[in-house]
Amino acid sequence: MTPSVDIWWTLGPAAELAARPVAGNMTAVPPDWRRGLRGRFLRDVCRRYLDGPPDWTARGASRGWRFNLSAGQHLSLTDSGPCLIVAVSRGTPVGIDAERVRPVDDAAATIGRLGSGRLAEVLGRMGPAPRNRAFAHLWTAFEAFLKLERLPWDQAADRFAAVQDQWRFSADGRATFMGQARSGLVFQAVTQIPGILLTVASPVCCGVRVEKWGAGAASKGPANAVSGSAGLERVGDWQ
Repeated sequence: MTPSVDIWWTLGPAAELAARPVAGNMTAVPPDWRRGLRGRFLRDVCRRYLDGPPDWTARGASRGWRFNLSAGQHLSLTDSGPCLIVAVSRGTPVGIDAERVRPVDDAAATIGRLGSGRLAEVLGRMGPAPRNRAFAHLWTAFEAFLKLERLPWDQAADRFAAVQDQWRFSADGRATFMGQARSGLVFQAVTQIPGILLTVASPVCCGVRVEKWGAGAASKGPANAVSGSAGLERVGDWQ
């Protein structure tokens, strides 16, 4: 059976999202994801995959916001502005990251600081709009890889740079990773969330489903009821 990833997303009020998680303690669900709208969203998503309530303090990860659930399921979290995103994978570990495609100062130099000199040169030759899109692809891929592998930043950058030759770019800056066979690593771009570019990192290619969560869905519906639950809107499938 092909491994699968369910992507759940919602929008929250800007005031609630002002405080970002602190990266110091990476062994438990960040405190900001345990309360308020984030907490309701995350609890409701997890309830659909677990027989009991999740343990927010479980030391399921050494580094990175990627957590083991049960029965071969894995959880990864990200946000971009007011957009909150939770991924639950079945059959493979997963890491996710999301960004809005927007102008970025020194995009090529930022990628170069990851040790990816070739990619920095490629971005430097692009026009502004393609460069912004290519940067979003690469940066979300790196951050998703960081969560997937649970590595310190420097080690993750070294490993990411080791496969930099496997990226290909279209004229508009869309990026495709060609190195699955060589590296045992897959980056899949997901674009169904309005205004957001999301990257899923995993060891193997996954079927990806995207769902919008509504705050009214919290505490409704039976456990493990992934589809057809109150307040959820089917956005689309991407594979």
